[in-house]
Amino acid sequence: MRSSRFLLLAVLVLLAACGDLLGVKRQPFTIYAPTYHAPTTAAAAPAVGWQLVVETPQASEALNTPRIVVMPSPGVIEVYPGARWSDPAPALLRNLILQGFAQSGRILGVGSSTGALNADYALAIDLQSFQAEIRSDGWHAVIALQARLLDYRTSRVVAAKAFAVDTPFAARDTAAAFAAFEASVQQLVSELVDWTLTAGTAAQKPR
Repeated sequence: MRSSRFLLLAVLVLLAACGDLLGVKRQPFTIYAPTYHAPTTAAAAPAVGWQLVVETPQASEALNTPRIVVMPSPGVIEVYPGARWSDPAPALLRNLILQGFAQSGRILGVGSSTGALNADYALAIDLQSFQAEIRSDGWHAVIALQARLLDYRTSRVVAAKAFAVDTPFAARDTAAAFAAFEASVQQLVSELVDWTLTAGTAAQKPR
């Protein structure tokens, strides 16, 4: 696949026998780092004057990992061997969402909860799915979440919406799954950014 579509970091873990305290030979693995690219066909929209904190999504222990999760059947969790995300899924998704806001060109004051923003709103996310699923009709890269826009000073919910994206893919290999995940990321982040900016602007009016 072309490097212009995604960043792929291949990490080979090669440990000499004398350096391995357990005496177990480590296997090489590949690190996948999805990136986001704003759609070039997106319609121009006005910038907003308020500021936003994007919190790290909350997720179950099964998803809060750099391992790439596979569900061969409902409730059964496995992982792709020899493959990792560049960060645990919640941190990975937070960074992709921050990329989405930055590339929108519509908001200057946006950052993570570790920053020093004098924010007006916080975007809180419950990450429900970030996995490959095997179904009767084939393989799917699924990302699903519940987003809540909070008044940063009072923690009052001003808007909420569920998002879910499902991208099918044909091959069983990790590279095909990664390409499908990137497609899911593109759609979900674009929709989430647009919704957040629209909801935040609408909530400003009563103030």
